[in-house]
Amino acid sequence: MRHTTALRTLTPVAVLCAAGSLSASGHAAVAAAAECPAEEVCVWPGAGYTGTVTVIQDETCDTAPVGSALDNDSDTLQELRVYPQPGCAGAPVVLRSHGGSAGVSGRSYQNWHDPSDPAGP
Repeated sequence: MRHTTALRTLTPVAVLCAAGSLSASGHAAVAAAAECPAEEVCVWPGAGYTGTVTVIQDETCDTAPVGSALDNDSDTLQELRVYPQPGCAGAPVVLRSHGGSAGVSGRSYQNWHDPSDPAGP
């Protein structure tokens, strides 16, 4: 995984079926969580992986609402930290490698790497 300070925003994928649309069931949440590419870390502004997914790059603190999050990276020396206050302040909720939460609540986030990680910053 490249270590850069930029972030990317992806357009959400609409999932339709013959009957109309999916409900907010587990199937819709699984489909939305699949928007997070392999080996990446992602956040959504709404619970249940709703809204526009943001793929987070390393080591930057970004202030934006977080309602769901997924650490889809296999790097065990990295973790996603979701903070209750802007500017990455307060005690964070920590999601480790392949961890996720469809109902985390935060106002800022960071893709943190252990300083001892040779591939890190």
